[in-house]
Amino acid sequence: MASLPVRKIWGIGPKSAERFAERGILTCSDLQKITLPEMVLQFGKWGEELYHLCRGEDDREVQPHRISKSLSNETTFSDNLVSLEQCQAAITELSAELLEELNQKAPERRIRKAFVKMKFADFTRTTRECLCNEPSIEIYQTLLTEAFGRKDLPVRLLGTGVRFEEENNELEEKLQQELFESD
Repeated sequence: MASLPVRKIWGIGPKSAERFAERGILTCSDLQKITLPEMVLQFGKWGEELYHLCRGEDDREVQPHRISKSLSNETTFSDNLVSLEQCQAAITELSAELLEELNQKAPERRIRKAFVKMKFADFTRTTRECLCNEPSIEIYQTLLTEAFGRKDLPVRLLGTGVRFEEENNELEEKLQQELFESD
């Protein structure tokens, strides 16, 4: 936090940042040097909020504003997996966990793609995905086999996931259908 410019603090816009700069306050570290009573005296109620924000203290509830586009899980292994059979055993477990999580968290969401993520011992990554509206352990096994064949290296991380159908896609498809039906 100390090196973060004051402009990055929630509530400080360009004009406020300019006024702070005129006073030699450029970073959160500069703000942290001011005591709480001084902050309140100089900036009123906002001063108390600034005092906490420049220290990374923020009790506001996080409210995401978008629907997730995917759901996935992954695991990094303490010992790299060296064979396809080891990877298949791990992907079976990961995909079963993912399918259970899908049923719990997003049973109504339409799925567009299934994917497998793999990180090799040299830290390079690869992803293999396919169009799929009903993922299964078998589909993840197939994707794994294809991804595993891309490098002859041990595997340090495996992941499974799905990408959801975006609601905008459905609207676009409907509009396109109506466009072609009107001929």
